[in-house]
Amino acid sequence: MSPIYLIAIPLLLAFLSIISKKVAPYLAILATVFNSVVVWFITKGVVNIGGFELPYGINLYVDTYTIFGLALVNLLFLGVVIIHIKEEKAYASALLVALVGLNGLLLTGDLFNLFVFLEISGIAAYILTTSNKKPYRTFQYLVMGSIGSSLYLFGLIILYGMVGSLNLMHIVHLIQDQNIAYTSLILPFMLMFIGLGVEAKLLPFNAWVKGILAHANGFVGSLIASIYAAAISFVFGRLILHLFQFEGRLLLVVTILLVVGVILGEAMAFATTKAREILLYSSIAQASIVILLFVQGMIVWAAYLIIANALAKFVLFNVIGQASKTQSDELNALSGLFQKHLIVGVAATIATLSMIGLPLFVGFLIKVNYLMILANQNQFVIIAILILSAVVEGIYYIRLLIKLWFPEQEVHEVKYSLGLQIILVIIALGFLVLGTYRQPLDQFTDQIDQITEEIEVLF
Repeated sequence: MSPIYLIAIPLLLAFLSIISKKVAPYLAILATVFNSVVVWFITKGVVNIGGFELPYGINLYVDTYTIFGLALVNLLFLGVVIIHIKEEKAYASALLVALVGLNGLLLTGDLFNLFVFLEISGIAAYILTTSNKKPYRTFQYLVMGSIGSSLYLFGLIILYGMVGSLNLMHIVHLIQDQNIAYTSLILPFMLMFIGLGVEAKLLPFNAWVKGILAHANGFVGSLIASIYAAAISFVFGRLILHLFQFEGRLLLVVTILLVVGVILGEAMAFATTKAREILLYSSIAQASIVILLFVQGMIVWAAYLIIANALAKFVLFNVIGQASKTQSDELNALSGLFQKHLIVGVAATIATLSMIGLPLFVGFLIKVNYLMILANQNQFVIIAILILSAVVEGIYYIRLLIKLWFPEQEVHEVKYSLGLQIILVIIALGFLVLGTYRQPLDQFTDQIDQITEEIEVLF
């Protein structure tokens, strides 16, 4: 089946949803269910749109790496719609537009269309974050997002002037054929890196993150910290692996920038006593680790880490966001929350322990494997920093779990829908099963050469 349906059907339903607000929520459900099914049947390869052959015209491509991202984004989007569409039905049209933009980001093989889909998904995100009822924070996000996309576009314009193409793999081949020195590409690559870094929450380009996620309800938190973050990380990884040439001093600068992001993110999460701030600062650190793995060439384990982080943040932002609707998200105010909600508490605990990287959970396998690869690369300084950050992460997340399980005052009543509880249990079982039964992970890991080389074969 053609991957164009993942974009075309939600886009068509987005237009139809404008006609009737009553029908819009049902169209959002229809689109997410359709995409969640179709994503498993799309055909690998290149799709040319408009009748133009490569490298001209609009094209989409699907390889194993793309399917990783598409499956995660569309399934989590279905989860958001199931959990929140009843309360947030006014945002049904914006959800459909966001689904179009995120699928487009993952599928496009053209760097200008990447900018277009970045703008589409960004505009939808600005609308969706208004549900936080913090208009100034949404405006700040809009300004920072606009600056980021403008920097990306400016870098792309410079790159186009140098190589004369907008197609991703054609640019790669032109750079190789024309023997263009990487030193002459530093400016466009860094502008594009910074532009995408704004959306990927990389320090110091993420001034908008606290304003949005520190006040996020479960709806916004699960969208921005989980789904949007995963999609941008997959796109970022694609460009790092196939386009950006980080060598010599530039590689050192980028590595230092990412390592500092890990350190500061973990330090800020450790210092705060607010649950949503813990999650958002942790997200900043994890985003830096993901991009660091891509820079070091660890495509499969970076992809696994994106998936694990997205699922864990989906669980925790929904749990904490729902509780924070009626009370403060200070740890003392949330103490004992899980004693009245055992199913939610167990699922959130499993997600948290997996994110820390404890044995029996999939997060442990991911951390052990990328640390072993770094050891084989003699990256011992990076290993020491990542282990230290993991210890700090473990401390503040265990502190969070202790507060949520053991009451220090009267426990407030929080309502968790049946749909949310079912989804949390499914995700928690996934963390546990993949942590103890390694065959599915081993099967994907065996495809590492296929994933890294497929795109070259397709083009």
